[in-house]
Amino acid sequence: MQETWARVRSDLTTYHASSADEEVLVKRVEDLLDKAVKSEESLPYRSSMVEIATQLEFIDSKQAASTEARIQREFERAGTRLRTVLALALGSALLLAAGCLVYILRIERQNRRRYEEILKGRKALEQLSARLRDAQETERRAISRELHDQVGQTLNALLVDAGNLAKRIPPDDAIGQRYLDSIRTLADSSVNTIRDIALLLRPSMLDDLGLVPALEWQAREVGRRSGMWIKVDAGRVSEQLPEEHKTCVYRIVQEGLHNIVQHAGAHHASVMVRQEAECLELAITDDGKGFDARHQRGMGLLGIEERVSYLGGTFTVESQPGQGTVLRVKLPVAETI
Repeated sequence: MQETWARVRSDLTTYHASSADEEVLVKRVEDLLDKAVKSEESLPYRSSMVEIATQLEFIDSKQAASTEARIQREFERAGTRLRTVLALALGSALLLAAGCLVYILRIERQNRRRYEEILKGRKALEQLSARLRDAQETERRAISRELHDQVGQTLNALLVDAGNLAKRIPPDDAIGQRYLDSIRTLADSSVNTIRDIALLLRPSMLDDLGLVPALEWQAREVGRRSGMWIKVDAGRVSEQLPEEHKTCVYRIVQEGLHNIVQHAGAHHASVMVRQEAECLELAITDDGKGFDARHQRGMGLLGIEERVSYLGGTFTVESQPGQGTVLRVKLPVAETI
């Protein structure tokens, strides 16, 4: 029993109380142990043991309650810290999201502004290109008229004077006749050259006779120079078309036939122009070697696309290597009466 009390006393000595009340209880248990050790009667031993056990149980319950309270406080503090951290994290996330949203909106506004500037620039370029084409057509018309009226008439007058001069040269003057024949040949060749240049610049029949005769003349001239057979089907086209539409169709056919002669190596070609209620359809077809329309676009096709786009139409190219080519154009037009 003495050894048991000694071990209990040793444990109480090393026990760390968590509060002042607990220190008082521990001190009281130590005093009881001292009395029990000093007493020589068995009954005091028993009562001391019961009291000591009761006190130890009380101390244990208080320690457990204190520990539970401390754990509860630590848990509450941990919960408070966790809520604080979560609140800070949520606030930071909201601030970051708000900052990202503001930045994205600013970038979107900048992109929208740049896109609008690009659209304005593109429209300005299209308008400038249209004005340049109009100025080009006007200049071509003026040059064609000047060549036909001035230079052509001057050369024709030269031929008339050469004919009058031939009557005054004696028949036995072989040298004079030879020079006169050379002058006639050169003048006649110049007249034909001037006529061809004037017609290529701006065929007078497009202004005087209309679109269909101009297309038929162009097909005949291209066929005569290249040896290619060209068919024109434009019987249902009204001559009341706007001037810009007639010029656009004529230039597209001119560029299309030029590309066929230069690149397609075709033997047959056709030009179809059909006018519906609200659109004008144009198709240029050839049996040439074709090309990859998805990856090959020359300046001529780009020029056609620009002309068509300015008038609000659509332009498509259907071609495969070895299968010929079809150019299709649709132009919106008001219904003509």
